Amino acid sequence: MKISSILFIFIAIIVGLALSQNTIPTYKQNSINWKQFQPLYTNKDDYVLIVDTRSKNVLKRSTNGGIDWSSNVLDKQGNIIYGNAGYYQRDDNIMVVNFPSYGKTQISVSNDAGQTFSTSAVFPHKVVSVSPHLDIEGLVIARSDNFILISEDFGLTWNNASSNGDVLFTPGGSSFPTDPLWDPSEKSAVFFAILASKTGSGAFSVSKDMGKTFKTLINGAVDMIYTDYYYYVGVIDALKGGNKLYVKSLMSVVTSTMDGFLLCQFPFGEDVQPNDFRILDDTSGAIFMGISNSKDGETSNKRFGTVYVSNGAGNIFTLSVNHVSISSNGYYDFMPLFGARGSYLYNKVSNFRDTTTAPVTMLSFISYDNGGRWNRLTPPTNMPCTVSGPCKLNVHGLSAFVDKTRGYGPIYSIASAPGLILATGNANPALSSDPIKSRVKTVLSTDNGQTWSKFFDEGTIYEFGNYGSSIIFATAMNDTKTFYYTFGLDQKPIAINMTLKSNVDVINIITSPRNDGNKFIFLVEDEYDIGQMIGVDLTNVLPSPCDDSSMQSYTTRCILGEKTTYRTVKPNTNCYMTQQAQISNKYCECTVEDFECDIGYESADDSSSDNDGSTSGIPSGSSEQLNCRKSIASQYVPITEENCTPGQTYIKSKGFRRVAATQCVGGVNATYSPEIVMCPSKNSSSGGKGWIAGVVIAILALAGLGGFGFYVFKNPDFKQKLLKMVGFSKVGPKYSVIGIKPNSLADDEFGIEDDDAQILNDNDLQDNEDF
Repeated sequence: MKISSILFIFIAIIVGLALSQNTIPTYKQNSINWKQFQPLYTNKDDYVLIVDTRSKNVLKRSTNGGIDWSSNVLDKQGNIIYGNAGYYQRDDNIMVVNFPSYGKTQISVSNDAGQTFSTSAVFPHKVVSVSPHLDIEGLVIARSDNFILISEDFGLTWNNASSNGDVLFTPGGSSFPTDPLWDPSEKSAVFFAILASKTGSGAFSVSKDMGKTFKTLINGAVDMIYTDYYYYVGVIDALKGGNKLYVKSLMSVVTSTMDGFLLCQFPFGEDVQPNDFRILDDTSGAIFMGISNSKDGETSNKRFGTVYVSNGAGNIFTLSVNHVSISSNGYYDFMPLFGARGSYLYNKVSNFRDTTTAPVTMLSFISYDNGGRWNRLTPPTNMPCTVSGPCKLNVHGLSAFVDKTRGYGPIYSIASAPGLILATGNANPALSSDPIKSRVKTVLSTDNGQTWSKFFDEGTIYEFGNYGSSIIFATAMNDTKTFYYTFGLDQKPIAINMTLKSNVDVINIITSPRNDGNKFIFLVEDEYDIGQMIGVDLTNVLPSPCDDSSMQSYTTRCILGEKTTYRTVKPNTNCYMTQQAQISNKYCECTVEDFECDIGYESADDSSSDNDGSTSGIPSGSSEQLNCRKSIASQYVPITEENCTPGQTYIKSKGFRRVAATQCVGGVNATYSPEIVMCPSKNSSSGGKGWIAGVVIAILALAGLGGFGFYVFKNPDFKQKLLKMVGFSKVGPKYSVIGIKPNSLADDEFGIEDDDAQILNDNDLQDNEDF
């Protein structure tokens, strides 16, 4: 009996060892085409929805993170749910919209994160552009043709808010009216709409009684959008021509005659008109806007743009950086680093004077003070330079990811894992838009870009899981049947060769919006470029959970007036995190890093720019001074005692302003902050004219159409994982740009100074062998 027991235990141990050595992740290939509708992650763990265009647009559901999918989803009455017009989500509420026939709509609604659905009757109108209220459950607004619709039961029934004759405005050159939107700063049912006015233009209006009455705030409006931080309204100036932008801060109360909306002001003159605007990011409190300018109706370049940054109110802009690389469809290589507020990374075009047919050469820069100072990236020690020259790390941005011929993973960070950054690139003098593929590597930073290491020996596409303690990825260089994963960020990745009929092109990898799990969906294309999905589950190969002994603390330098301490997994530790890393903040004393040159001023320190375009960082706590002088090129007219309103106060600039959203206290604050001055009691003419713009939003001038359209550069759901806070609605990236998430330029001929002149001689980097 004892011998039998011992033998049984021995056999069990042998079998267990064999199983542990052969354990691999679970994966399953599905023929669902993801190209028209992205998978929708719900608030219910592991619940994912998708409309399958291969199966007559039926709604399908996965309850295990995208591994297995139901043949179809039924409502409570047993009817199959269809969704050829997509879906909308707000907390646990999900609306699936279907057009069963022309001009008719049927909606299926779930109030439990996709577990059960109820289906409405068929409406005799087409319901589009649904916008749920942020605070009132079940309240949504939409449009049908040029009418405003409101529902109080998340779309099961609708009321016409245009019954009194107020209809939506359709901008010139556009086929569709603008969409009504709730005021996100109001907890009550207040909404904005651009109505058709008697003059034929758009009237940006507000209603506080569910559409019974409207108050006009801004005339000439063409479109609007809002983020978590600002509300934006684009306007055509009917008298002077050109485009204007009004903004309203959703973070602080601003008093104005237009319900808090302020006119944006830019430092260029009337002869230069904003032609295309994109809000690249506004999460730090400042708005970073990419602008395409034109002179005499001519846009000067499509390969790079100019980025401007606003003050804390979002209305006064100064130049941030020139010659930012952009893709052919307008995506800027300018990205925030999520989880580290105030940190940004961008690619600067070094051969900006070359013809548009030559490959673009780029240099990568990083900033830790809202774009006040930029420095080159330190190359990894395990990634030697392959050519002679001043080698730095250069990484691909969105322009490479959205390019079908490249598709390399761009700069990628997530809010739930501060300090972690993945990217692809090289360690040479510059990076080409047509690189030598063997020199493209994948790199990783665990300290917010201060140091880097080579993570993989080729370009890849990647995703974080388990709050950043796991990485799953696949090659971006060719079609494949292999994916890789690792739970130790410095551990050798494990390769999994999948049993597939043929190799696939991995376009993207997505997971829960919180990046908290170990289940992923590979969005791939087969040999015929038809979309398919592969669900991957790492549960079988999970190591032990991380505990206190597995973690270490990391404290950043002062960024936006704060030092941030967060917990990360120790090197050479193989574990997975079960909760988000702890974060703590401590205020810093104000230094020159918390200030920048005010609008109408520029840096007076000619030595502050290195010959490669980087700006020498001034150490935190430094006694060095910030030197700003009035800009000769600036067209900005400030308010002074000559043109102020008698009896009111105005801001008298010393040439500096606080960096938006800095939390610093004391220090040099009194030295650089502007003065609040009382306007003398005398006759004075009103003044202050500003030159305006557009949004996250892109305002695109439509030549010959007498108007322009707006389109949003913002993630349909970074959350839908296609730009993680800004991005594409269908096939695009999920990386941070904001956006996301994401055509512009301001060149010397437009009177905008080029601070960096020529970074490198135009002919120095033309040989593709250098990249």
